[in-house]
Amino acid sequence: MKKACVFGASITSGMNDFKEGGWCDLLKRYLLGKGIFIFNLGISGDDTNDLLQRFNNECKPRKPEIIIFAIAGNDSQYFTDEKKYRVNLEDTIKNFEELVDMARSYTSHIILVGLTKVDEEKINAVYLRDKKKYYKNETLKKYDEAIAKISSQQNVHFIPTFDVINETDLDDGLHPTSEGHKKIFFRIRDHLDKFNLY
Repeated sequence: MKKACVFGASITSGMNDFKEGGWCDLLKRYLLGKGIFIFNLGISGDDTNDLLQRFNNECKPRKPEIIIFAIAGNDSQYFTDEKKYRVNLEDTIKNFEELVDMARSYTSHIILVGLTKVDEEKINAVYLRDKKKYYKNETLKKYDEAIAKISSQQNVHFIPTFDVINETDLDDGLHPTSEGHKKIFFRIRDHLDKFNLY
């Protein structure tokens, strides 16, 4: 059986999907029927700096034939006290380039998954109100476009997800509901079916 490592943060980990466990677990069940076992390596709060630190330690013992990156939403967080992004766009781009380069030492089957929208009013007014950090769809879109550009430059697959969910699919403004996770799963599944991975 082939092995796939899926790297991400809280959305990848399945947060707030109490029915199915999130899009990655839905994908895990689907790909088992294709002879592929998924390791869900989403860690809540992770950004691309964090992932760089753990990437090889996660991959070495698993020896994946497929690597999927679904990360960088947290990179785009803006900290009002410090007047800076959590990971500025230039560093996010460099991190992805390094991650793809590291991934090539394990496999040629590398996939970058795009970012998803937030409900700015809900997340910024309620969820993050006391934390002095913000998400903006305008900023998320810039990071998402950069990921798409990296995939083209690096000749790896890209799965766009920015248009998949809307405000009604977001439980707390950031994390998808079970229905939102299902929509992300369908998009990723349909693209993977075209990539000749199995």
